[in-house]
Amino acid sequence: MKKLALLSLSIFSVFTIISSASAATPKPVAEASVNAQVTVTKLEIEADIPRVFYPGNTAPVWVTAHFSDGTSKLVSNDAKVIQQSAGFYISRPGFKYGILEAARLGEGWITFEYGGVQKSLYFTVANK
Repeated sequence: MKKLALLSLSIFSVFTIISSASAATPKPVAEASVNAQVTVTKLEIEADIPRVFYPGNTAPVWVTAHFSDGTSKLVSNDAKVIQQSAGFYISRPGFKYGILEAARLGEGWITFEYGGVQKSLYFTVANK
């Protein structure tokens, strides 16, 4: 009787292991979804630039990339600065934002590029 109970228990264990393994078998995924690439669709720039921005003043800048799958990500320190005037952009690894420092008087701008998309931020540096 004991041997029969152990035999039925071991058969049940093997059946459970086999059925658990088959339940975990991955389902086939459509090839189109595997090969689909997420692309950047838009860049958004937010900056806390004071109304009167003098040479030497700084302001935080957040750059957000929006992707074709509907997600977004802060890329302030990953975006490439391709053009700047009247100010300098200071990347801050480890932070969610970078710093814009006003450098000279007049109209200024900074152009970011990320994932092939470009966006500019315009500002004015005033005379002290």
